[in-house]
Amino acid sequence: MNEGESRSAVRWAAVIGGILIAAAIIALYTPWVRIFDLRKIVVRGNYYTSAVAVKDGSGIQDRVNLLRAPLKQARTLLLQLPWIMDVSFHRILPHTLEIIVRERNPIALVVDPSNESRLMVLGEDGVIVGYAKDSSLNFMCISGVAIASTPSGKKAVNSDVVQTVVYLRKRGLGRDLFPRIDFSNLSAIIMYTVDGGEVMLGPISDIEDRIDELTALLETIDLASYQTIDLRFGGEARLVPRKVVNR
Repeated sequence: MNEGESRSAVRWAAVIGGILIAAAIIALYTPWVRIFDLRKIVVRGNYYTSAVAVKDGSGIQDRVNLLRAPLKQARTLLLQLPWIMDVSFHRILPHTLEIIVRERNPIALVVDPSNESRLMVLGEDGVIVGYAKDSSLNFMCISGVAIASTPSGKKAVNSDVVQTVVYLRKRGLGRDLFPRIDFSNLSAIIMYTVDGGEVMLGPISDIEDRIDELTALLETIDLASYQTIDLRFGGEARLVPRKVVNR
């Protein structure tokens, strides 16, 4: 590029920049002039929450000035939706707003303590995101947990319970081996196998060590051969074969 072309490019950039600045000023201070009015909302990152629910939940109205849209308020409103964990916005001038949501990943089903016939879906951070339509979802079911309200008004379970479920998933122990885990007594947590066996894990305070021991043990035994596996004594597993129980 020669000197003349370089100067021409600079002039054009200055002109375009000036036009954009002027348009922004007009849009901000003369809202009746529809230069940047909102005509389209695009939702991304959603799976469990419909795009319509996100748009409606944001409270942002069509034809609002895109530069003046109340995004802070919209974020607060959207974070009240149970599945949504985080949200951000991207203005695409002249007429589009992009809403990017991050949803909670489901990690388990929870027996509703107020009605044991109902199952709730547990999100990755311990928030209850809704009720399960049936029990066929491929998640471990947890029972005996208390449901508390968070400062934002959502329902949630104990963080230690969530950490336990996350660690079980990390170690590859899921519904295929242990469809249910009972937290009724946090000093004596019990997991149930697919064929009715029990694994006694002991207190929640050191449960990750017991899970590690169980993972190592499963590499050496046939789980279906035992009615009870007691790991409460740390470093020593007490196994009760099914043939003994059935006598």
